Amino acid sequence: MPSWDKAVVSPAQQRELKRRAILRVASRLFNEKGFHGTSLDEIAEVLGVTKTALYYYVKSKDALLYECLLLSYGCGAGARAYAESHGRDPREKICLLFGRFVELLITERGAYTTMANLNALPEDRRTELLDRRRSLDRYLRTQLKEAAEQGLVRPIDARIASNFLLGAANWVLRWYTDKDDKSPAEVATIFVELLLNGVAGGDPVPLPAFPDDT
Repeated sequence: MPSWDKAVVSPAQQRELKRRAILRVASRLFNEKGFHGTSLDEIAEVLGVTKTALYYYVKSKDALLYECLLLSYGCGAGARAYAESHGRDPREKICLLFGRFVELLITERGAYTTMANLNALPEDRRTELLDRRRSLDRYLRTQLKEAAEQGLVRPIDARIASNFLLGAANWVLRWYTDKDDKSPAEVATIFVELLLNGVAGGDPVPLPAFPDDT
């Protein structure tokens, strides 16, 4: 039977809210100070809880880092699915993937990827995340090549372009804060505009329409 018409969250929902709060704080500290420069004591202090209470939700610092990185890689998977659902051609899929990825990263606030962070993880988890990254990279390279073949973008080195775009998206987690004067959607639009038009003069290429999530 629903409690208070769902106005009161269930214990499971409370636990998930607390878990997401932990991930948000941990990701911010990992992004600012690095994995080795951040302690569980510091994370607990920022959250206003004891270290013992923190251990109720996370087993270890590297397990927490994994969850933070997994959140970021989930944004990539979500952006890819969004591009596939709404993109009408390879160029639109690239724009939708890139813009959606940036927006999701800012909204979800996971940890950004560095080799130092990945190397702090056990080998199996490091391999899992690297496989996810390679999968997204392969998808983006394919769209870049197909867009060039169809004359939708100029011929470019797909490997370098993919690394450039994914690196730019990843780095947004390093500098964007809740105090930024741009919303996640506004930042994503600027990123896509830069993707299409760069910073040089000339006639701008119009941005594709970004479909509603629904």
